[in-house]
Amino acid sequence: MGQLLTMYIARLSNELLSLAVSEFFSIMEAEGAAYKVFKRIDEFLLFTSNDELIELLASRSALLTELGKVLDIAAEDDNLYSVVMSYIDGSRNGHTCVDVDSIRGFGRKRASDLQMLLSTMGIRWRGCKSRIRIALVAGLAIIYEVLYRRREAKFHDREPHRRPCYRPGTMKPTLARTLVNIAKVSSRKRSHLLDPFCGVGGIALEACNMGLQVTCADIDGKMVECARVNGAAYGCKNTMEFIEADSLYSIFRGRFFDAVVTDPPYGIQSTPRSQSLSSLMEGFIRNSYEVVKRGGHMVFAIPMHLEDHTDSVIDSLGASILEKHLNRVHGSLTRVIYVVKVL
Repeated sequence: MGQLLTMYIARLSNELLSLAVSEFFSIMEAEGAAYKVFKRIDEFLLFTSNDELIELLASRSALLTELGKVLDIAAEDDNLYSVVMSYIDGSRNGHTCVDVDSIRGFGRKRASDLQMLLSTMGIRWRGCKSRIRIALVAGLAIIYEVLYRRREAKFHDREPHRRPCYRPGTMKPTLARTLVNIAKVSSRKRSHLLDPFCGVGGIALEACNMGLQVTCADIDGKMVECARVNGAAYGCKNTMEFIEADSLYSIFRGRFFDAVVTDPPYGIQSTPRSQSLSSLMEGFIRNSYEVVKRGGHMVFAIPMHLEDHTDSVIDSLGASILEKHLNRVHGSLTRVIYVVKVL
């Protein structure tokens, strides 16, 4: 008999929702998870899986804000008080908080009234060892036991300004981790990825934190040394290697890596004077295609004005564009994040 699967609910970040959805499915695919998604409602995914994969999903994900075990799904106008109380027996009462959440304004008054009723009956909404949440969305009340909540502390120590070696403009760890995850690399198999524009090692640090092997390369020796210092500070000495190399002229022979994940330079100051940004991106894409194993992935971001040119380069290689995600950096820069499969 197969392992019994449990119904879970994943709540995803609505700030980067398309990336959050991609990250969820990419982690599950990469780790060979036995799972089935039954329904997506707004920022929630209802799915079945096993406990081991749930732990891995919680530890790897950047954009999973909450994860829970589904207790019940009821209509918003049902007697939710009675439904909830059936899950709080005498042994748990006083140790379990109940929080009622109105999603996108659905059932706002209903949520407020129910929370007040629970409070008058002595059911707290914070300060407990365990928590039951009632999410009111699209006419439904999804009742679940919270197993995981994303905390700021998950990324706090790896924020760019907290690293021993800091450079302005470094990608924040939340997005860096997301890019690694949507490359569909496996922590279980200790996949090996390349970042050819590694800078001070932000993407590499997140890969290391997930148990992956990573080669951190950059044309700027000072950046490589910074990445080395940061890697050592975060215990990545045995999983990261550092190479001073030009991304356009590969020192690697054959299809060596499971994925390429990188954030190429966009600004005038960071682009070599001898070539245009479009030629730099084209050279990077062609070179990356040659060093990634068949079936592996390339994940990278480019300024939006280079999208058509980038599409044509990828098409000429016979690779497949699986996904594109728009990501606004600031007023004058919106980038397109690509997920490309090497065929």
